[in-house]
Amino acid sequence: MFKLNNIYQPITAQPFLNDEAYTEIQPCEALKPYICCFWGTRKPYSSFTSTQIKDKLVIPDTCMDIIFNINTDKNELDGFFAGVSDTTFIDKTNVKSSMSCFAIRFYCWAVLLFSDESMKNVLNSFVGVEDYFKNFKRDLYDILISNQLFLDRVDKVQQYLIKKMNHDRQNDNIMNSVYKILKSKGTANISELSGFTAVSQRQLERLFLEYVGVSPKKLSGLVRYQYLWQDILYNTNLNIHDSVCKYGYTDQSHLLNDFKKYHTLSTADARIFAYKTR
Repeated sequence: MFKLNNIYQPITAQPFLNDEAYTEIQPCEALKPYICCFWGTRKPYSSFTSTQIKDKLVIPDTCMDIIFNINTDKNELDGFFAGVSDTTFIDKTNVKSSMSCFAIRFYCWAVLLFSDESMKNVLNSFVGVEDYFKNFKRDLYDILISNQLFLDRVDKVQQYLIKKMNHDRQNDNIMNSVYKILKSKGTANISELSGFTAVSQRQLERLFLEYVGVSPKKLSGLVRYQYLWQDILYNTNLNIHDSVCKYGYTDQSHLLNDFKKYHTLSTADARIFAYKTR
């Protein structure tokens, strides 16, 4: 079994954020290779003050999310699927009385093990969950409506996902290619991936669109950005010139422009923004 989570853990624009309006929890051991985290609200939005609810900067994280908005007063459940993204946007919370949120964040290469459809058209998509997961909303309705606590929902949903997972849909060529991309920190090109997997470049391109939703080049770029962002955030002695060489940029300007393209903030401003919630 591939456990790529042991070598790669993507982060958000505010990885220290943990409050009543947004919290994350790691999955159980059986799901860690496939799911980055569960996230959502600890309690309904109606119990928050307006100062507790803030718009969030959402950056490319090489993940895909199933998001449920739950209204326990009306016994209503809305479900959405957010595909892998290569752009940054502001998530504006639309607050309604007695609403809570529960979401599953999958690694992009693992979604097909749970989905009923291929990933060909998921890039930057935001659609109804039924478009890719036909029975998820129906199967999880009782769990999400009857369980008010976030941790209780996580426990029950994990049991469902373990049963739902279809290992027959895993493709070893994809997993080997993703491993190479992650180990190279996003610097491996399509020729290197083809040589590593003994699969033609054209075949790899086709497989990636079907299983991951993006090309190998696109995923490599997103992974490189994620590794760079983590260096910027956690390494207080970061030398940008060293990073230029480490991540295969042509020069410092290339690195800084590439980072801002994904993050919309400069490296300094991105770090300041992230640490505001620590």
